[in-house]
Amino acid sequence: MRASTPVISLLPLLVVLGASTAAENTVTDSALQVRGIFNAALPGTEPKNSLHLLFKPHFGDLINKDHLRVPFGMRYGLTENWEATAELEAYISHGIGDTSFFAQKGFSSFNLGTKYRLGNRIQPNWDSAVGLDLTRPLGRPPVEVTDGLQHVAPFVTFARPLAGYEDVRVFWGLGADFVNETTAVGRLEKNQLGDDTATLTTGLVWEHGSYHYTLEVNWTTTDWLGGPLKGNVLSLRPGIVWRIPKKYTFDSRGQWLLGLGLRLTNGPDGTDVGAGLKLRVNFDFKKLRQRFSFSANP
Repeated sequence: MRASTPVISLLPLLVVLGASTAAENTVTDSALQVRGIFNAALPGTEPKNSLHLLFKPHFGDLINKDHLRVPFGMRYGLTENWEATAELEAYISHGIGDTSFFAQKGFSSFNLGTKYRLGNRIQPNWDSAVGLDLTRPLGRPPVEVTDGLQHVAPFVTFARPLAGYEDVRVFWGLGADFVNETTAVGRLEKNQLGDDTATLTTGLVWEHGSYHYTLEVNWTTTDWLGGPLKGNVLSLRPGIVWRIPKKYTFDSRGQWLLGLGLRLTNGPDGTDVGAGLKLRVNFDFKKLRQRFSFSANP
């Protein structure tokens, strides 16, 4: 075990551009899952035929790394209860560090994910869903942009309103992460265990007007799956996601979400303290087409 001192760092600003048929005043469970702010998967899925185009540059890499990571992809509602996600992560050398601008570029990984909503079939009075995420490196990207591992991560999640407080949802979930080495050489993040793990997650979401207050607690362990490495990681993430009113977004027809979160993690590498600030923007392209459509007839 390596000793370390608490480190406070600001996570990258995240911009997501999307297309959606969902109501602008509704924040879906998938939209609420903003990595670095609120990581938990909730049971809700995207509406049928809803399409989100994702573009998520990690601007914090301009300070912390020699390469800028730029994931992009899409999330689509296959049915009212089933959604799928596909993403590619590209990278370029940004020139601020030790590597010249655009001297190195390529694709570092791909991700495929799906989630199916089961309702209360598993546990009465609890909304539920099952899902699966697959992430794998591509080629031989720079060490700093990958962990060099393939991840296969099934999960199940449950949520229900808190008795007497209908605007507060409590949730819990159980997931696993089965990892395998690849030909890519990577670097583990702080307190990333690098072996097969199981994770127990719990917390709550309080919807109060245009604000979503979140609290997420995770316990990740290698003990349950019997891998050669041993370790446990406990993390706490309080956060706020604000649906920005139109008067602050130039009367945009899209949905703007601003997330602010804190992170406290304790594991084999010591204690890590951090903060995150991310922005998500969703545009309804159907409404945009209606707004700018015109007739070719004289």
